[in-house]
Amino acid sequence: MPAKSITEPARTTPVIHETDVLVVGSGPGGLAAALAAARCGVEVTLLDRFGCFGGNITVVGVEGFAWYRHEATVEAGGIGREFEDLAKEMGAAVPESQSLSYELDSEGFKLVADRLVEEAGIHPMLHRQFVAPIMEGDAITGVIVESKSGREAILAKRVVD
Repeated sequence: MPAKSITEPARTTPVIHETDVLVVGSGPGGLAAALAAARCGVEVTLLDRFGCFGGNITVVGVEGFAWYRHEATVEAGGIGREFEDLAKEMGAAVPESQSLSYELDSEGFKLVADRLVEEAGIHPMLHRQFVAPIMEGDAITGVIVESKSGREAILAKRVVD
């Protein structure tokens, strides 16, 4: 236990945005969730602490998530396959040496993710670190974030994390 602590005064946090669906984190799962929600016709906001979408693919350099694909693989398709197909089309993927999959180029996939987000009409919010949920009873109704602009609130009918 720390020897000292401080008590911060109460503060008012500005609500900077309201949306139907807020997706916190834009890695492959968050990006897919945001795209699926937007394609259902609701207003979607995609929040990330970094300056690009794609999570481990773009920030860490993980080359893909379909390394398992071989001749006998039953293909599920879906948005994950769409990531790979668009990356190939945009020159951001090369054949993976140990399977029938493709390795995604981390820098090139940033452009792929940007295109998907833009085409789906998703509201992007980058460079914002999630710090706390906003709760009403047992329901999450938004998040508190911190950025260069300071502490801010984003409200949503549904939050996906």
